[in-house]
This record gives sequence, C-alpha cells and structure tokens, in this order.
Amino acid sequence: MNVAIAGAGIAGGYLAGLLEQRGISPDVYDGRDHATRCTCRSCGWGVPMAITTYLADVGLDLNDYLIEPMSPMDFDGLAAKTPLCTIDKPRLLRDFAGASGLKRQNLRPETAEDYDIVVDATGIRRALLPPCRSDLTLPTLQHRVTAESIGGERLGAGVSGNRIPGLGYLWIFPVGNDQYHIGIGGLNLIRQDRLLEQLYRDFSGRFSFTLHCSCHDTIRVASPHYSTPFFVRKTRMDGTPQLIIGVGESIGTVSPFTGEGIVHSLECARILADTWPNPEDYTRTVLVRFAWMKKERKTLDYLLSPEGRSGPRLQDRWRFFRSSRRPGIRLPMLEAFSRMGSLSRWLETPEI
Repeated sequence: MNVAIAGAGIAGGYLAGLLEQRGISPDVYDGRDHATRCTCRSCGWGVPMAITTYLADVGLDLNDYLIEPMSPMDFDGLAAKTPLCTIDKPRLLRDFAGASGLKRQNLRPETAEDYDIVVDATGIRRALLPPCRSDLTLPTLQHRVTAESIGGERLGAGVSGNRIPGLGYLWIFPVGNDQYHIGIGGLNLIRQDRLLEQLYRDFSGRFSFTLHCSCHDTIRVASPHYSTPFFVRKTRMDGTPQLIIGVGESIGTVSPFTGEGIVHSLECARILADTWPNPEDYTRTVLVRFAWMKKERKTLDYLLSPEGRSGPRLQDRWRFFRSSRRPGIRLPMLEAFSRMGSLSRWLETPEI
C-alpha cells in the first residue's frame, strides 16, 4: 500500500510518525511555501500542557519545545490559572519532518496518481477534498514584537475580547527573550491593523514595542460536523481505486470559539492512525469526539444572525464558559457569565 501525506504541518507531520510506528512509511509532501518569517502559518504557539502525551507517542519531549508557561493569564481583566504554555512550533514541525523524510514540494495531481491512499493535511487550503458543506473561516493578523518595559513591569500573557468591535479576540503570548506574538482574529473585522496600533498606544506608557514581523492568515472554524466530507473514493487513470482522506484543520478540527487547533489536530491524527484505513469508522469517531465543536459553531451562526443581535442566550454563555474550561482554564463562573453579556456589542458593525 502506497501512502502519501500532503502537508507537513501539525496534523500531517504527527500522522506520519504514528503511521511509521504501525509499519506504514508514508511519503510526506510540503513545499513550505508559507510567506512568513518562521516558515509556518500564523499562530500564537499556545497549547495546553496536555500536548505532552501526544508528543510522547512519537518519542518527543515537551521540555525540548517549551518556551514559557502561561499561568496566571488575564482574560478581559479576569485572572485565571491555566495549564497553557507556548512552544517552539517551528522546531516541532522540523522534527516531525525530519523523522518522516519530507519531500520539499507540494503533491501534484500527476504524482498523487502513484498512491493508494492520499491524506489531505493541507489545512485551510483543503487542496484535495471537495469543499466543506458549510465552511466558516476567520481572518487573523499577528505581529511578533519585543516589549521593553519602561517601569520594570513585565508584559503578561492574556486574551481580550473587550477590545474587539466584532466577534473575535486579541491575544498576547510570550515567545521568549521579551518577545511576544500579539494577534487579533475576528469575524466581520475590517481594520485589524488599527486595532493592534490602538493596543500599542494604550500600552505606550508602560512598554516600548519593536515590530519584527507581521503575517496575515485565515483559520477554519467551521467545526468537523460542517466540514464533511472527510473522504472521497476515486478511480485512478489505470482503473484502480484511490482513497483521499482529510485530517486536522482540513476537516475543521479547530475550536470555533478560540481558534485553537494544535492539540485538536494531533488528536484527529491519532484517531486516523487508530482507525486506519477505515474512513467510515474514522468519520464516525471524529464526529463523536468533536461534537462539542458543532455546538460552538451553532452559537457563532446564531450570533451572526439577525436574531443574535440581542446577545448570547444562556446556552451560548454556557458554551463559552465550557470552552474556557476545556483546556483547564479556571475562570470564576459568575463573573465570567456576567462578562459574556458583552458579546452583544461585539456584533456591531466595526468603525475602526
């Protein structure tokens, strides 16, 4: 059985290592044509410590990639203990690729004909599968900056929705040596750059910022339920069957609320390896495991609808709260619920 993986990001690179352990040696293709300084897609590099178990499955140690724990963390003025941290994502991707023998080119259609199974791990591009049945994508802008303290204070990690005049949030994640990823993502946002400029002005009395790089991106927040089909069966030119199957962000394993997808994509790759090569079993398992993402997507659809202008319902507030608890973030329930009411104003047409 000849197997190819198109894309050597988090899902594709990890899947390659898992399949190798099962005696399957896939060919991994990735042209690494991301127009970013770090050679990977725009990402805050934040993950929960739960990533440890996934890395251990392929013989890797979180301590080799750990940049900084993010506890406590500020959520719109609420301090919370978290198990979150930042990791050296480019190094992790290089190690995934080194273990799998990366072919530094994109998988071309004529080359794909040589494989019995082709895995679409191309993320937002979803290059080999049909379109999602109901896609939803979220544009982002991220800066990498050095933050020099004026009064000795250190810039803390945090997430803010109050600064965003649309459905989304702003993040500040430390990436070592007083450098930070400061980014913004949201639906219906027009001028993301001005929102980041306003943040720097607001902090100018406490910090001096030096910009190192900037990158735009788009992430899929459709949820797996709305990202079907996960696979297609084809007939090659020589008449033999071929299976195309998606993994990770290509099939929507990104939290619609938070945009976090690293650990979820690792889990998706593990499910694919465990059910290999049964696409029906894989589909059922993914839909069950990530059913909570379907509920988050329903809340986004509601808030983006005319009915949602009145603000989040009780079930929506509960979903937002559950979303924060899922990676282990501990927010005080009553105050968190109260502040979620401000979501209604996030849906106003932005004027920035």
